[in-house]
Amino acid sequence: MITHPEVQFLDYFIAVNISPRKYRLFFQIAGFLLAMQVSAQTPVDTIPLPSVDTIAPAGRDSAVVDLNRVKISSDALDDVVDYNARDSMWFDVKNKQVHLYGEASVKYTSLTIKAGYILLDYAHSEISAKPFPDSSGQMVGRPDFQDDEQSFTAEGLRYNFKTKKGIIYEARTKQEDLYVLGERAKFIGAATVDTTQKSNNTIYNSNAIITTCDKDHPHYGIRTKKLKVIPNKLVVTGLSNLEIGGIPTPFFLPFGFFPITQTRKAGLIIPRDFEFADQEGLGIKDFGWYQPISEHMDLTFIFNAYTSGTWGVMGTARYNQRYKYTGDFQLRFNNRVREDATAKKISSKSFGLRWTHNQDPKAHPTRRFGGSINIETNRDQNRNRNDYASVYQNTMSSNLTYSKSFPGKPFQINAGMRHSQNTQTRIMDISLPSATFTMQRIYPFKKKEQVGKEQWYEKISLTYSSRLDNQFRTIDTLLFTEKTLQNARMGIQHQASTDFNFKLFKYINIAPRVDLKETWYPYSIEKQLLNESRLKYDTTFQNDEIVAITVDSAKSQFGIDTTFRRWGFNAIHEYNAGLSVNTTPLFFTKQFKKGWLRGVRHTMKPSVNVGYGPDFTNSRYFKTVYTDLRPAYNDTVRYSIFEDAIFGGPSIGGRDVALNYTLVNVLEIKHRTRNDSLPVKKVRIFDNLGFTGNYSLTRDTLKWSTISTGGLFRFFKGIVNVTWNATFDPYIANAKGQRVNQFVLHEKGRLLRTTALGLQVNTGFTVSQLRGYFDKKGNSATTSNTPRAGSTSPKDDLLGWFDNWRINHRISFERRLIPTGYGTARDTFVIGTNNIGVAGSLQLTSKWSFDINNISYDFPSKSLVYPDIGITRDLHCWQLSLSWQPTRGTYSFFIAVKPGSLDFLKIPYRKNYYDAQF
Repeated sequence: MITHPEVQFLDYFIAVNISPRKYRLFFQIAGFLLAMQVSAQTPVDTIPLPSVDTIAPAGRDSAVVDLNRVKISSDALDDVVDYNARDSMWFDVKNKQVHLYGEASVKYTSLTIKAGYILLDYAHSEISAKPFPDSSGQMVGRPDFQDDEQSFTAEGLRYNFKTKKGIIYEARTKQEDLYVLGERAKFIGAATVDTTQKSNNTIYNSNAIITTCDKDHPHYGIRTKKLKVIPNKLVVTGLSNLEIGGIPTPFFLPFGFFPITQTRKAGLIIPRDFEFADQEGLGIKDFGWYQPISEHMDLTFIFNAYTSGTWGVMGTARYNQRYKYTGDFQLRFNNRVREDATAKKISSKSFGLRWTHNQDPKAHPTRRFGGSINIETNRDQNRNRNDYASVYQNTMSSNLTYSKSFPGKPFQINAGMRHSQNTQTRIMDISLPSATFTMQRIYPFKKKEQVGKEQWYEKISLTYSSRLDNQFRTIDTLLFTEKTLQNARMGIQHQASTDFNFKLFKYINIAPRVDLKETWYPYSIEKQLLNESRLKYDTTFQNDEIVAITVDSAKSQFGIDTTFRRWGFNAIHEYNAGLSVNTTPLFFTKQFKKGWLRGVRHTMKPSVNVGYGPDFTNSRYFKTVYTDLRPAYNDTVRYSIFEDAIFGGPSIGGRDVALNYTLVNVLEIKHRTRNDSLPVKKVRIFDNLGFTGNYSLTRDTLKWSTISTGGLFRFFKGIVNVTWNATFDPYIANAKGQRVNQFVLHEKGRLLRTTALGLQVNTGFTVSQLRGYFDKKGNSATTSNTPRAGSTSPKDDLLGWFDNWRINHRISFERRLIPTGYGTARDTFVIGTNNIGVAGSLQLTSKWSFDINNISYDFPSKSLVYPDIGITRDLHCWQLSLSWQPTRGTYSFFIAVKPGSLDFLKIPYRKNYYDAQF
């Protein structure tokens, strides 16, 4: 049996029921001393090793300790304390302390403390930490405290493992984007033994400052005598004072609540902007409420109000379901109130709706719903914003669709709404609802299992489609009125077509077809003779009696009222037949063995089709109405009762058999390059350059129609785009510009004459793109400012400062026939549009930036178009910004804290649209 004083020291701890976990350090020391004592007194080879059969049962006199008998003290710690130090560790057994020097660290459950010096006091279950001087005498290793997501640094701290409370000196902690600095703070941890849960700690600070500045001595802050921090929830302050540069200001807050939660919780949205406008008075902006609905959706309500009575409200809903859909919905209403010269209140109301919905492609294999809606009234965006994009956005559009396909079947359903709007003319076109049912091409006579050669009738195909549409056209301010609904145009149209394709002489494709069409309308129009209220009468008296009443032709207005609708079901039945002929593409190729040009290939795709339709002019679809009450005239006009319908009606021109032709051209060249890996490069000069026209087989004169053509050419890797269109006529024109049945070839010796010609050149590029295009190494153009391999930094040359600047130039040419006023017209070639615009940001220094949102110059009017410029200055945790729109007379200047929890600290000064205009 081995008996040593160290073993008795071990038995002492067991006898008094002191936790061996708590005194883990002392067990390690005792074991170490025991091993040293045995090795010093008895040689290793002389120590008797008892056999298994002679080992006595475990007891007080045995060297073998049964850990099952060890009782855990109620004062024991919950887990092992791990500690480490780079320089040295000193174990004070007598005082039950451990001293850790140089990059010391202690870890206990979720708690981690790092410092230059740490003292572990097991007697009192406390830990103390402070900086430690290095070899030069500088104090290094400021205590760093971290407990779950809670962390801070300090000049010194004391922490009790049992009570989970501590005292922190010169504490500095970060909560979201807020830095909290306090002279003395009390730390209270959560009293929980569940280590799987996050601790719910609380910090009480005295003489603290709260800021978003990350400097040791912040540039600004809100100073308060009392401050409470509940991590990931809230920062609460008492009476507070704003300090700038350590100097108190006359701005006080009676109390403050600063949410720092990382989760979504309902709460008040603090106003982030105040302003004073000459026309609208003192205003408060962006005051509202945030309300989460679920983990997939939330709502935000924002209010603006001015003392003049101007107010606005905006509600925004965001939603997101992973792997299904995402989107946002925004509804806004603004009521701008101002006073005129007579102090009369004038109100201008505007409304805006924006909705975006995107379905995940994996959400459903056969159903899809998505799109966007963007509608506004009374130029809402133009009235409430001053940036160039908002002011000069002349068009808006919406497209929201639902589609459903049927696997294994040729059917598909589409439904939705469409919208287009011009903010200048304020005309809106809305199609709601709009739905189509489509049956793709099927071959009803084709055998399911082909045996032998395919029969001719098996090539007969059938297609079908049905369309429902309801359209409104109105002024934006009349959108939600009864008159808009009454003027809606609606209808349903069914179309079925069958054709048969076969080849002639191996290269010619021939396809005869028959088309059937039926259209349903809920109304027809009826034109009436001019109503009596617009006629002026002459009365003839004789002996004070009326002898005659006649219409005064000089004072009366004659015409037809066409606003009358006759409601009731109406159906139109139409049919026509046709024949289409086209060939396989024709190629014309020429190769060159010498020179830069190595080859030219011209591809032509001709096609011809002829159609026949019956004459419906004598059918019930047309009516006749008188246009003049005067007997001498007795004029009539024939009209279609569906001419105002959404799908139209039969043509009033009668039977017309026309031969339509199309010629599509593609021109490609091959040229030599300096690249050894690609000695010859193929370039497409123009793609799908088409010529279209027709020849009438039933007209007596002017059988040939005009010939239309147009195309798009791209040059310099898309930097320059040239769009052109032209119209040619084989007949000559008289002095008034009207076609005459005489060929230009016979009269002028030319094949065609040009009646219309338009050319538009759009050039758009960034300086970075231009530099990339002219790179001698042949690198492709890029919009990135990242330096190319082997090149210098973008800032190393003058052009590098302008890499993100974008230059746009647009010029259009148009040939017009301008009336001279003498019954003739002058053929004139004019420049329709010619303007150049620049936008970009110039980083003058690391802090100063000169921003150009837009500067455009219009050459025809010789004027600038809505300059929008600005200057920004980075003030570390603050930001200075100036924007100016001289054409509109608006500007905005402010010095504010950068966006974050304290960005309501702002000094704004601005002139809005109403102040500038009235």
